[in-house]
Amino acid sequence: MAVKKILTIGKHEKLLRTKAEPVRKINKDVRDLIQDIKDTIDANPAIGLAAPQIGVLKRVFGARMSYTADQEKQDMQPPTIFINPEIIARSEETEREHDACLSIPGMFAVTKRNLKVTVRYMDENGQPQQRDFEGWDARVIQHEYDHLEGILFLDRLDSLDDLMVYVRDENGKTRAVPYPEAVRQAEKKAAEKPTGTV
Repeated sequence: MAVKKILTIGKHEKLLRTKAEPVRKINKDVRDLIQDIKDTIDANPAIGLAAPQIGVLKRVFGARMSYTADQEKQDMQPPTIFINPEIIARSEETEREHDACLSIPGMFAVTKRNLKVTVRYMDENGQPQQRDFEGWDARVIQHEYDHLEGILFLDRLDSLDDLMVYVRDENGKTRAVPYPEAVRQAEKKAAEKPTGTV
């Protein structure tokens, strides 16, 4: 259908923190939503995207399975669509790993997520599915599932030291620094600026 604008936390935090409603019937509106999610994932290119991120409070998300960081865009799997997903089992074993979001640009974090999950959902044809996911796939699914619950990765931080912010250094190069350090740098720069001239 169309590539949609991705809502960001700065302007749309209330909507992004609202729990999505179940899909009652796979009708034209839901099929259009599924295509919008696929188109928007492909255009970015993203690993996953949930309906609330494009302003639709429905329990639908798309996620690329078997993603690896060194894949070229043309080698990526098409998104798998999850409708009304339920995480029905989670491993006790967890992993601290990279977490980022199109709705929170300029930041990423290290978060703790379950290493394995079992998910019950409907596919895009309305067929019931139940699958086990582990590793990176489990992480992506938990991230996107959180969007349906109105939860952002910022809510999963153990410490602000786990949050990284992209900043430009004096040479114009972008680098990631811990959030507390970025705040200190910003405060220092603000203090150095002249207050005005007469």
